[in-house]
Amino acid sequence: MKLLIDEKGRKYLVDREVFHTNLGVVNLKNAKHGDIVESHLGYKFYVLNPRVVDICEKMPRRTSIILKKDLGAVITYTGLGSGDFVLDAGTGSGSVAITFANIVKPHGRVYTYEKRENFYELAKRNIEMSGLSEYVEMKLKNIYEGIDERDLDVIFFDLPEPWLAIPHAYEALKKGGFIVVYNPYIEQVKKSVEALKKADFKLIKTVEILEREIEVKDIGTRPATRMISHTAYLTFARKL
Repeated sequence: MKLLIDEKGRKYLVDREVFHTNLGVVNLKNAKHGDIVESHLGYKFYVLNPRVVDICEKMPRRTSIILKKDLGAVITYTGLGSGDFVLDAGTGSGSVAITFANIVKPHGRVYTYEKRENFYELAKRNIEMSGLSEYVEMKLKNIYEGIDERDLDVIFFDLPEPWLAIPHAYEALKKGGFIVVYNPYIEQVKKSVEALKKADFKLIKTVEILEREIEVKDIGTRPATRMISHTAYLTFARKL
């Protein structure tokens, strides 16, 4: 697998020796990391070994993935690190599981729960493509029916009705462990917080992460007119 970046910064994940684009045909037979190759039309492409962030951005998906601004908050607010055991539900296209596995390896593990078989199969292929399968245990299972694991460090929920699985999460977490609930709608937040309180979680906090790029040009520097605003609310809580 190679990552190609064209002169406009567009990325392409490529797993073949000859790659066809609207900028021409690119021959990658002898290309290696760090090379610059040209298409038959004379357009330049940078050749790199893809990192996890590149794979998550360009891998096949059926739904939108959780953005870096939100994943970064999940990682830093929970202190997720190497050797941790973490649960991800639902798996979706697998981007969260891939990101977590890259952090918790080599001694940690990610458990994913997904009840939709088509999503499960897609996520499985994406996780295999990332080279992190040995650190991920996938389950075709409904998380609302219970969690098999115990003494987990972090649990991440991206579910339509996360409040139904919050009692299971309390039983599965170790003392001091974190749960993070990703909710697009404020009505979901209210129900989730009520369930967290009822389950005896503490230190409950909900945040929204906004991202605005700054444009640096010769004429001047200013915020971009467009920004990544609301994607979801992140609710954090801890088992004490």
